[in-house]
Parts: sequence; structure tokens; C-alpha cells
Amino acid sequence: MAERPVLAAVVFDAGGTLVRIDFEWIAAMLAGLGHATDAATLRRGEIAARRAFDAAFVALSAAGDADRGDVGLYFRVILESAGVPAALVGPALERCRDRQAGPGLWTQPAEGARECLDTLPRLGLRLACVSNSDGRAEEHLAACGVRDGLEFVVDSHLEGVAKPEPAIFGVALDRLRLPAHQVLYVGDLREVDGAGARGAGLHFVLLDPYGDYAEAGEPAVDSIARLPEWVVAHFTLAAPGTPGH
Repeated sequence: MAERPVLAAVVFDAGGTLVRIDFEWIAAMLAGLGHATDAATLRRGEIAARRAFDAAFVALSAAGDADRGDVGLYFRVILESAGVPAALVGPALERCRDRQAGPGLWTQPAEGARECLDTLPRLGLRLACVSNSDGRAEEHLAACGVRDGLEFVVDSHLEGVAKPEPAIFGVALDRLRLPAHQVLYVGDLREVDGAGARGAGLHFVLLDPYGDYAEAGEPAVDSIARLPEWVVAHFTLAAPGTPGH
């Protein structure tokens, strides 16, 4: 049996990982436009949005487009997957853009995130966050009650570099003073979080709530609440007091 890798720290994505889209707000907004749906239906549609985002990201990357990825596409696919009529998609997207520019859309704590952040340090693991954000990642994490326990938050807007570029993961590794092979990254997007983390030499696990987004054999968990037990099953945990702790 292969020896399990040693793990000293877990670094999280923010949006879609520690905090989630306010699907309840979107459902209420759509009701105001005359379309009835619920948060569960919108949440299910987000998986289709991840796939569409991944495909667009890869295409733009291949074309050398520096502004890779399309948040508008992301929400359009969520809305269309929830059965929103074509005539209402445009107005709904405008309301989503306004909301994101104001309070934000990724403004609800992910179910199980707080418990996960409380459990992992008891296993001797250090915690941090690396997020592609607009400068408000730390603010949103704090407002959702999932900032405590993280040593620091690396925000792409503030650092001037974004995932999947290895440099943004390098910022976190420098602050942790740990080698990449002792760090696990947890995220929700395959082509941004997964490709970026692996490209920087980190371990990666994908949040795949319905079990139909990860590729065959790709490390995945269906809930952040299950992350601690997954970590225990797949890694040897570095003892507190080792370099970097």
C-alpha cells in the first residue's frame, strides 16, 4: 500500500466553498418577476453553470484572453437550468449584477463550513483561504461567520493575480511557510480551483454535491461537512510543532 502524503494545512476557496450564492434571494427576485422556483432548483442548476464556466474558461485561455471566465454566463446558465423563461433571463441577470455590485451574491455560509473550520484545527491542521474576488472576500467571510479560524485570506483583487495562476497559491504558501505538497486546496471549480492548485503543486479536492461534476477518479467530497473525515482517510496529519506549525 502506498504511503499516504503528509498534510499540514488546508486552504479553502471562498465563493462556492466557504460561502455560497444566496439562492433564496434569487428565488424571491424571480418571484417578483413572475417566475416561481425555489432555492433547491437553483442550487441544482449551479452544477450546469460550473460546467459551462469551465468550458468557457478553457476556450478563453486557449485564445490568450487575459479576462478568462464569464460570471454573466454562470448566472445565465443557473437561470436557464431553473426553467426561467427567455424573456425574463435578461431582467433577472441585470438584478443579479446589481446585487453583486452591492451587497454581493455569495453571501450565505455554506452548510457545514463553520463546523469544518472548527474541526480541522483539532486535527493539527492550519487553515487559510485563497479567493478570486473583488476585494471583499474577507468581508463576506466575516459576515457569514466563516472567517474565524483562518490564518489569512488571499484576495485576487488585492494581490493583482488570480487563480489558476500558480503565483496566487505561492502567496499562501509563503505565508504558511510550507511546501506545496503538504497543503490541500478545497474548491468548487475544476478549471480554476483544481487546475490552479495542482499546477502549483498542492493537493486538491473538489466539492461535488451531487456526484456528477468531478471526472472519474478525481478526488471529491459531496459536502464541506464531510471534509474532515475525508482528510483523515487520505492523509497522514503533520504533528503540531513540525516546521510551518
